[in-house]
Amino acid sequence: TAESRTEVFVHDKRSISEILVPKVLDKKMMPIMIKLEPKGSTHMEETNRGTEKFIFVLDGKVEASVGEKVFTLNKGDTLYFESSASHYFKNIGASEARLICVSSPPVL
Repeated sequence: TAESRTEVFVHDKRSISEILVPKVLDKKMMPIMIKLEPKGSTHMEETNRGTEKFIFVLDGKVEASVGEKVFTLNKGDTLYFESSASHYFKNIGASEARLICVSSPPVL
């Protein structure tokens, strides 16, 4: 049904984000599946103060840049941060990387 559909955003040919629940702005959390092809990355992002993000790496090897820090995350790794710091994710592995990203509160 139209109410159960999720939204998919293609940032470029190597980066796709899919919101995993319908009517996300009515929720308290925003779960997203991020898929990154090799060398693909999300765009630089910065949210309002008070917004937090949780990342779980399902597959692949990802570089997470948060503010002045850079983290290397592998399958099974997690990262929790205040997302008002500028941040992006880049696939530094040889195969597709998949991440679950949860923001609270939801922001688009």
